[in-house]
Order: sequence, then C-alpha cells, then structure tokens
Amino acid sequence: MRMRLVAGLVVVAAVSGCGGAAVTTASAGPPSVDPLADCVLSITPWLQTYLDGGTDLGDYQEMGLSSAQGGALRDLQHRAAALRAQGPLPPDWAATEVRRACAAIVAARATVTAKPTGWP
Repeated sequence: MRMRLVAGLVVVAAVSGCGGAAVTTASAGPPSVDPLADCVLSITPWLQTYLDGGTDLGDYQEMGLSSAQGGALRDLQHRAAALRAQGPLPPDWAATEVRRACAAIVAARATVTAKPTGWP
C-alpha cells in the first residue's frame, strides 16, 4: 500500500444523569503525501525488476505510474543498459538516479501547478 491511511476520529460522549447521550465525531482530513517519496516508491521496484533481468515490464499505466514516471523509468532503463555495457553499475546507482529523476518530476509538477490557469 503506497499511502498510509491515517485518520483521526474523536468521539466524545457525554451522558447526563438522566441517561441521555450526546455523541460528536470529527474526522481529520486526508493524510499529506510526500510527492518525492511517493514517486521513488513507485519507480524503484520496477527499475529493480528490470535490473534483475526483467525485460517486458508492460505499459506504465499497468504499473500504476504517471506518464512522467513511466518516461523516467524508460530513461533509467536505457541509461542502465548503457552503463552495464561498460561494466557493473556503481553501488547505489539505481537509488541515486531514481531520486534524481523523481526530484525533477516533482519540480516540474510544482512549476505547472504554480502557474495561473485560464484567462489572464
């Protein structure tokens, strides 16, 4: 499960001496998700599958990736193949490169959402 379900529920019950009861509930909003961590957790297992010898990983949508994440995964696969042609991958290459790719995705998304939409 990519997203932890965190919900706060407060139940306050007041019982009067006559047996009457009042119950109030409040629920916290949806949990905040770190977009960088979410991206890294989405791409890393697929890249590792490729590095472990998987060839046909399927469509990015079937993997649960966004278009940008799917493009980053393809780029990382090509780069890994090129590096492997020269020798073994450097230690922590995959983790470092996935994090770098995800940082670029998150930054691009933030830039797009920061722009005003519609008519000026």
